[in-house]
Amino acid sequence: MKTSEITVTNRGEGLKEALLQTEKLGADCGLDSKQILRLRLLAEELFGMSKSIVGELKGRYCVEESERCFEIQLHSDVEMTKEMKKQLISVSSAGKNSASKGFMGKLKDMIATALLPNEDGISLTSGFSLGLVGIASNSGPAAQAAAADAYYWSMNRYKNAIESKQESDAEAKEAYDELEKSIIANIADEITVCIKGSTVEISIKKQF
Repeated sequence: MKTSEITVTNRGEGLKEALLQTEKLGADCGLDSKQILRLRLLAEELFGMSKSIVGELKGRYCVEESERCFEIQLHSDVEMTKEMKKQLISVSSAGKNSASKGFMGKLKDMIATALLPNEDGISLTSGFSLGLVGIASNSGPAAQAAAADAYYWSMNRYKNAIESKQESDAEAKEAYDELEKSIIANIADEITVCIKGSTVEISIKKQF
């Protein structure tokens, strides 16, 4: 089963309808009230993050279900003005944004920073990276150029990486503690982010 696609923006347009459709799909698939609430919370956390992403965000939202496995999907295009880019570059050049707290705040910053074009000189090995990796090209210079601003991130891969280092690395310990306190990280089975140029695709999976 799948909801219809709904256009949403980080100004709040379409969000009420999206949440109602999310709850309805959960009910139609036989989820109980607590499970429907968890599904809604995942959508609300996603929308909360998207509202705070720098720039004008317009996206297509839907939820797919198969054998009680739900996938919340948001495919977005983000437009940033020169002034917004300048602000991000200023913050990113320090390698860490002390104003951002918690897992979702840092994930939002990672996405915003990855949206900057490569010519702005932002290194994704900075404190914003959260394990974000470049998507490897298949072949040739043209493919390499197309993949130059394409990135992928997985919560489970990130969690495994910091879990293995938390006993000896204070920064990894702090990151793991933030994950433990995060609503979305505790409820979701997996979160993936794919960034290609100005397009951001976020997927949240939950098996009930």
